[in-house]
Amino acid sequence: MTFDYVVVGGGTAGCVLASRLSENPSCQVLLLEAGPRYRGLSIQVPGAVGQLYLKGKYHWDYRCEPETHASGRSLPYKMGRILGGSSAINGMMWVRGNSADFDGWATSGCNGWSYSDIEPLFRRIESFSDPTDPYMGHSGPIKVTADDPAVSPLNVAFLNAAEQAGYPLNQNYNGPIQEGFGAMHRNTDEGRRSDVYAGYLQPALKRPNLTVLTGVQVERVMIDGTRATGIVISDDKQRQTITATEEILIAAGAIASPQLLQLSGIGSPEHLESLGIPIVHDLPGVGENLHTHVLISLVFQCSQPASVYPATRFPGNLLAGLQWLTSKTGAAATTHMDVGGFLKTDSGSPAPNLQCTFMPLAFGDLYTDFGGHGFQIWGDLVAPKSRGSVKICDTDIKVNPKFRFNFLRDSDDLLALRSGYEILKDLSNQKAFAEFMGKEINPGPRITSTGDIEPWIRETFSVSHHLAGTCRMGPSSDPLTVVTPELKVNGLERLRIVDASIMPIVTRGNTHAPVIMIAEKAADMIRHDQR
Repeated sequence: MTFDYVVVGGGTAGCVLASRLSENPSCQVLLLEAGPRYRGLSIQVPGAVGQLYLKGKYHWDYRCEPETHASGRSLPYKMGRILGGSSAINGMMWVRGNSADFDGWATSGCNGWSYSDIEPLFRRIESFSDPTDPYMGHSGPIKVTADDPAVSPLNVAFLNAAEQAGYPLNQNYNGPIQEGFGAMHRNTDEGRRSDVYAGYLQPALKRPNLTVLTGVQVERVMIDGTRATGIVISDDKQRQTITATEEILIAAGAIASPQLLQLSGIGSPEHLESLGIPIVHDLPGVGENLHTHVLISLVFQCSQPASVYPATRFPGNLLAGLQWLTSKTGAAATTHMDVGGFLKTDSGSPAPNLQCTFMPLAFGDLYTDFGGHGFQIWGDLVAPKSRGSVKICDTDIKVNPKFRFNFLRDSDDLLALRSGYEILKDLSNQKAFAEFMGKEINPGPRITSTGDIEPWIRETFSVSHHLAGTCRMGPSSDPLTVVTPELKVNGLERLRIVDASIMPIVTRGNTHAPVIMIAEKAADMIRHDQR
């Protein structure tokens, strides 16, 4: 089979690329996805997001190598393995990132990626629920809604506590100032998930020049000299070769994209030779610079029946489901992460490094509640300094690569999380919570002195599934650059990477919106090259 453009990975970025490139009827576009094509209720109902994470068939169930500075723990990572990718299974938090993130990319040599360069792309993507907001887009394919804090008295208490603690309120953290507390933005459309499948891919499926294959994996990219010419794919039945006459676009995510490059002989010669893989292109930065956000959580019992716990148990969950089916409203129409904020753990920081999220429901971990009325405050370190790597350990695409983040290896990360703990504790101690405050569940009795804080962090922190950096974008002169600012693999032709792996530094906040932006910008650059 031969196509003009082959998109590897039918996830967040891949769906956007396939949609935009197939707008040109003269271009034959192929989109490949390893997972299934599924659009059941668990995808569409925001309140079902926890169940999606528990269902292994819709995500790659990665697990990192034991982390030396995290009590030797091996932590799980959920990344979408379904047409629509992580956009179809994530928590629907809509965060552009801080302008300092993109300006930092530009300063490091990524020309064309400053916030002033990419801000119009966010507007192109968004269709915001408030038509009067001057900062958001209003006619894009992704519907974005500002949550209503008043749906829960605990949400109101949290915002009041933030004010009492001296933090500003912010009506739009996606506007010119990210810092402050307020309603969160969510990519939902009148109570239904608004993802890249619904917004981008579904309208394009009727185009005769777009082909979508699911249930297939790409084993390697074929390189002739310095030019990418095609790919080798396989499913349960056969292996075949596909030729690309224009470009191959890898959008497989921060684990699978460097994995595919390494399997194709692109990476560190020493590493590849140890596995018997012929060296096609010496690119030592492939798989390096792995990082993600690190999360701590304070969990409390609620002394009043004010949480959303009843909606998670029979018959409340059944009633919530029926209400959603009939009106797309109620407890199932939200993820209950309605309020939060961004702040600095160090006043000298140029931008917020902690993302706070409040939830009027208490979890024993990220996926299962503890069984009773409660609430919790999460603190995400969104500007981590520790870095790790991804390395294949087998020549078989079906064998997951080994990866390690080296969490907390940089002492600044531990210091920031310790300050974050103090901030979350201070928020919970404000008088706004007095009428609701019950027993502290986490950390509870584990912390009785300041000396207990750092061990608790090392032993209990979780992670946000915002992996980035492993095919780092940078100037072509940098030996660790994997892709140039045009997202072309450095030193090769007709091969680009388009996903979160190209981020030199992960953005401050959930990465869903920035990845869509990256794909929109990539589509613009590809179309420019067609002229």
